[in-house]
Amino acid sequence: MGNSDETKYSLKVDESYIVYGQHLYRGVLSYLILGNDENLPSWYPAELFEVTDSLLPLEWYYQFYGYENSISAVWGYKELVTIESHHDDLLEREDKAIRIFLKRKKEIDEFSE
Repeated sequence: MGNSDETKYSLKVDESYIVYGQHLYRGVLSYLILGNDENLPSWYPAELFEVTDSLLPLEWYYQFYGYENSISAVWGYKELVTIESHHDDLLEREDKAIRIFLKRKKEIDEFSE
């Protein structure tokens, strides 16, 4: 999650993306999104985007972990927020976490239509 001015993202300018989760990592808000070059979720800094629809999906949860933690807050689908290992398992591309994500993605996509 070490982004710099040189970081290249698999995103397209003026493209719309659905947000599947949010976290506050070391004071930086990021969105969980499917980029253009992969079919797996990744975290992208919120500053790369313009919010065009402020409505959150119905079944989103929120947890504040405290500012002393590198991840101080998480918003999103149930497992992202309530299963402590799910966030890291997504980063590690664990099969179970990806299956859960894809299930929740389908639900969120239906809500967003």
